[in-house]
Amino acid sequence: MSVVWVVVLLVVLVVVGVVVRRRSWPETPAFARPRPVTSPGGLAPDPNAGFFTHRRFLFRKRHFFVGTGCPPVPVADFSSLDVLRREQPVRIARYGIRVWWWFGEDFYREAVGLGADDVRAWVRERDRKRLARQDRARLLSAAEESLRKRDSE
Repeated sequence: MSVVWVVVLLVVLVVVGVVVRRRSWPETPAFARPRPVTSPGGLAPDPNAGFFTHRRFLFRKRHFFVGTGCPPVPVADFSSLDVLRREQPVRIARYGIRVWWWFGEDFYREAVGLGADDVRAWVRERDRKRLARQDRARLLSAAEESLRKRDSE
């Protein structure tokens, strides 16, 4: 009979633990409230995305990811993801059909089912275009300055 009471007590403790843990969930920021996906989009930077630490449940340190349209999602192994994202895109979270990736210093979201290689190629292409725009702007600025000096002489 005492074994039955021990089992019942353990079940009650587990249920109470789950309820307390759920109540200790962090609040969802306004930008992270779920919203419908109007059209599946390709990869786009998410400036709102990031991680935060929450210590409410039994004072344990828990890592959560939050992004635009993505409420807080627990992240199991933050430290290994932090190392991996420096060399390859890492899938951080999925909410509905949206997926969030972490690569380098930035977060990206997409809703078309890209893989890590696709994300890497897209980010590298975007960086190449940005550098080309900067080079073109510097060249045009130098040409204008040269023309201005020539005209003033």
